[in-house]
Amino acid sequence: MKFFNKLKSVSGLWIALLAIGIALGGYFVGDGVYRAATKRTVTVKGLAERNVVADTAVWNIKINRVGGDLAVLQQQIDSDIDNIYDFLTNAGFSRDEIQKLRVQVRDKYAGYSDAELRDQNSDGRYVIETGVVVRSTNVQKIDNVSRNMGELVRRGITVTEDYSGPVYIFSGLNDIKISMIEQATKNATAAGEQFAKDANAKLGKIQSANQGVFSIEARDPIDRWSSDEKQAINKKVRVVSTITFFLK
Repeated sequence: MKFFNKLKSVSGLWIALLAIGIALGGYFVGDGVYRAATKRTVTVKGLAERNVVADTAVWNIKINRVGGDLAVLQQQIDSDIDNIYDFLTNAGFSRDEIQKLRVQVRDKYAGYSDAELRDQNSDGRYVIETGVVVRSTNVQKIDNVSRNMGELVRRGITVTEDYSGPVYIFSGLNDIKISMIEQATKNATAAGEQFAKDANAKLGKIQSANQGVFSIEARDPIDRWSSDEKQAINKKVRVVSTITFFLK
């Protein structure tokens, strides 16, 4: 009998200790969740911008001829190409910088029956399109020469209606990425420190960070033409970093 009473006493003690352990564990878990939930954070953005200049230009000069005799059209196109080469080499471009484009022939009456073709004016049946592309690292030269397209018009060369001028490319983005990210991070940190100061707190460690996407745009978007980044020699590179800091 005494043995069973002693066993009950020991069992009761273990049950009591277990209950206390569960209670304390629940307290500490709850306290930890509460502390985590009340961690204050601030999310700020840091902008970095840099003006750059295009280092490569690609100038696509497309021309066409319209007529009813393909052989005559091809002779005219060959003469036009010779004139364009003459125009470009006289401007200082080397033959290595000039490449001829493929020839495309379009029959505007394709699909017509023989009877229907007899009622059509064949003078404008065929359209031949071709041209040259100039690629050079002398960006300023291409910009200057491209402003003299009237010379080709005076030589009787028809430039296609979709002509939009040279495309200017900046290829040095990888060389400035790291320094721009550092600048954007510094600017974001400064904004976070100012916020913490206004909130009577201190800036803590970084909780999360997003470097953002680099974008290249025209530096001087005055009108529709100059707003096109591809048409602008002077460009602006931008990146925005988003950082979330803990507040202490």
